[in-house]
Amino acid sequence: MTLRRLAQAALVLALTCPAVPASAWAAPAPAVTRAVLQPPLSVADFPPQVERACHIWEDLTWPTNPRPVDFRIPGPAYIRGGNPYGNRSGDLPGGGAYHEYDVNPRPTPTTHRDAERLVRDEATDQVWYTDDHYTNFLEISDGC
Repeated sequence: MTLRRLAQAALVLALTCPAVPASAWAAPAPAVTRAVLQPPLSVADFPPQVERACHIWEDLTWPTNPRPVDFRIPGPAYIRGGNPYGNRSGDLPGGGAYHEYDVNPRPTPTTHRDAERLVRDEATDQVWYTDDHYTNFLEISDGC
C-alpha cells in the first residue's frame, strides 16, 4: 500500500469510527503518596550504607549549617549535609528543627547527588531515612 493510500485509509477510519475518550484507554497516572512508613526500625534493618552514613555523621557531630556543606571524609570522598530541611510536605512531626544529610559519599563535590537522605531533628535526635528524595520516610529507632 502506498503512503497516500495509507493516509486516505487512516482518514476514512478516523471519520467513520466514534471517538473514544482518552480515559477509556489510558491508564490513570499513579498518585504520589507521601508517608512516614511504620513502624520505626533499627538501623541494622536498613541497607548497609545507611548505618555507614549514620557513623559518618555521628563522627562529624551532626553539623548544622544554613546552607549545604561538603565534608571531606576518608575514601577520598565528600559527603554533603547539615542544611535545614523545611518539612514543607508535613510528613515529619510538626515543629522539628530538621536538617538533611546525604547517605552516600561522592568522589568529588561536583558529582551528582542521589536520592538517599537522612533527616534529623536537632531537638530530639530522631532520624528518618528516605531513599526516594523525601517522598517516603522510615524512622530509625536506634543505632543512628
